[in-house]
Amino acid sequence: MKCPVCSNDVEWFDICDKCNWQNGGPDRSDDYTGGNKMTLKEAREAYKNGEKII
Repeated sequence: MKCPVCSNDVEWFDICDKCNWQNGGPDRSDDYTGGNKMTLKEAREAYKNGEKII
């Protein structure tokens, strides 16, 4: 599967080596999931702007 933030290849619930996003399964853009301290929507915006994903 692809990371929902940067499109790198990842497995379910893995942490992406490229952007550090922990894949939480289904695309829930406005929810905090897994060990992430930002929403998927916030992470996509941060990645687009070259900011760190936390």
